[in-house]
Amino acid sequence: MPSSTKDDVQVDQHVSSKTAASMAPLYVVDPVDEKRVVRKLDRVIMPLMAFVYFFQYLDKQSINYAAVFGLREHLSLSGSDFSWAVSLFYFGQLVSQYPAAYLMSRVPITLFVGVAIMLWGGAEMCLAAAHDFPSLAAIRFLLGFFEGAVSPSFIIITSNWYRRREHPVRVATWVSMFGVSQIVGALMMYGVGGAKVSMATWRVMFLLCGGLTLLCGVVFLWLMPQDSTRAWFLTAEERRIATERLALDRATRDQNTFEWDQAKEAITDPRTLMYALMALLITMPTAIVKFSSVVIEGFGFSSFQTMLVGLPGGAVAFILVWMGALLPLRYPNARCLAGMFLVAMPMIGSLLLLTLPSSNSWGIVVSTWFAACTAPPLGITVGLMASNVRGNTKKSVVSAIFFVMYCVGCIASPQLWQAEDAPRYSKGCITSVVSWGLLLILLLVFYFTARLSNARRDRCAEEGEVVVITINSNLTEKQDPGFRYSH
Repeated sequence: MPSSTKDDVQVDQHVSSKTAASMAPLYVVDPVDEKRVVRKLDRVIMPLMAFVYFFQYLDKQSINYAAVFGLREHLSLSGSDFSWAVSLFYFGQLVSQYPAAYLMSRVPITLFVGVAIMLWGGAEMCLAAAHDFPSLAAIRFLLGFFEGAVSPSFIIITSNWYRRREHPVRVATWVSMFGVSQIVGALMMYGVGGAKVSMATWRVMFLLCGGLTLLCGVVFLWLMPQDSTRAWFLTAEERRIATERLALDRATRDQNTFEWDQAKEAITDPRTLMYALMALLITMPTAIVKFSSVVIEGFGFSSFQTMLVGLPGGAVAFILVWMGALLPLRYPNARCLAGMFLVAMPMIGSLLLLTLPSSNSWGIVVSTWFAACTAPPLGITVGLMASNVRGNTKKSVVSAIFFVMYCVGCIASPQLWQAEDAPRYSKGCITSVVSWGLLLILLLVFYFTARLSNARRDRCAEEGEVVVITINSNLTEKQDPGFRYSH
């Protein structure tokens, strides 16, 4: 894997000393005032993002619950049909990445996300009308297409509102909804399954999840401000603080321009390759999230028992996400090391799922809890990317590349979980163990190359000019010699 390059300290030729001298001096923000503003941001921005991510995870997992409540039988799915139904969602996400990357740089990102949420909620409701594999496949593709832009958008939204030191906890806030959705989704499915309704249980689940998602999109459009200068819940002075404090962090607010030089830099940056590989290695084991209920059911549990015994898995994931967020607060620049710990947990779970005897049914259940903890490592990786990529266009392009590889992994992984391998699914488990092992190595590479780059920039800072960042600057992290990588 490539280490730091001379480009790490290269300043864009347009940012001359004359330009730097003409920029306004660095802003001064009172720490007490800043804390008050951040508390207000956390009371509005974070709940909105958390609710959206909750429904995104709930929608993704709904097919997992539907599988044990008659979906496969009612639609006559056979062989690899269910695996393809899972994969086609990510084909839709993959196709959506290019238009999403362009639109995120051209239209207000909150408007873009809000409309996407409403469209995916409508597609989720349409799943209740599926009557065979082709109709299920088509709707799953559309669902993935509409939902595909939300995750890359959230990385940009987080970096547009919060400083780098604040990213781990804020990313954890919305990523931890993975665990919450597992618990709530299982309870919802258990309740719907026990209710006396005229249609199939799985159809009711899709209607319920889709309807709530649609409502969430309306609320997001109504309450989410476009940027810090238009935050309805802040006073004029607080808006100024919310905007100018980003300049102190060498970041800027959202800008509706697409710059081709930043796009080229994003494609040629070695760290973009690292982020892409991280996305692939995290998602190759993710099929267990969609197959965990099928695995548990295969070891002798009924449909209702499967919903209940899977509940603690959500709590385990929730706890691990927050461990990954809080450890770097206690130990600065320990994100990669915390990520290695989080990677070890699902790796151990996959090993146990592969090796435990079939008679140890509860051991199998516990192993699925840990093997399905793919969100905690994702939270660390997304946080690293949000903190270490600058420039409006570059953030959009890097996020799109990251989620293209995310989709590739999610498309490929279900194909390793075929019905004939049930209930052990050994090919999928072996792939998970290998992927997690490679991700451990990649996090180490990122850690040491980031330290080398920072050391080189420190040496160059003694001789080079200082570029002052304003709220209207739009430099990438490579163009800004004052930037230091978080690791």
